[in-house]
Amino acid sequence: KKNSFHTIRNLSKVRFLLTKDQMKLVVNSMVISCLDYCNGLYYGIAEKQLNQLQVIQNSAAKLVSGKYKYDHVGDDLHDLHWLQIKKRIVFKIALLSYKALNGQAPLYIQDMFCYSYQGYRPKLMTPAMNTSHGQRSLSYIGPKIINSLPAHITSAESTETFKKHLKTYLFNLSISDTMKLTK
Repeated sequence: KKNSFHTIRNLSKVRFLLTKDQMKLVVNSMVISCLDYCNGLYYGIAEKQLNQLQVIQNSAAKLVSGKYKYDHVGDDLHDLHWLQIKKRIVFKIALLSYKALNGQAPLYIQDMFCYSYQGYRPKLMTPAMNTSHGQRSLSYIGPKIINSLPAHITSAESTETFKKHLKTYLFNLSISDTMKLTK
């Protein structure tokens, strides 16, 4: 958290030297990449911690859009094509699960999932978990997310098409609907 705000503060000092596209590129590489690093592990953490991550992302969006500290973020995240933190977590888990389903993930990730074929497309089976830590695992939450997505997303021919459709789908969902994907 400290490093991200320190980076944002330093970048704000040179904001006038860069165009909006250049600033977006720098912020993506220095701040957003830190938020995305292992963000699949953030699933199920406390709401307070998720809100702290969202504050960092909002600050980065304000920096790129040229707003000041106390300005409202509004539609800046949408204009920058950035998913909110909770949606980024769901995106990452869904992407890993899709890659495992299609043989594009490492074997140790593919081995976490059990498949069942219902109709023309495979479904991921959700294992029984008794602990809250187990219910945060990729092998448990990945199948729940993938199986709750519409068929036109999960039956995408390529990873790029899947990512494009998934991101569009998540953009159009509210935060409460995003959390319903995992129920």
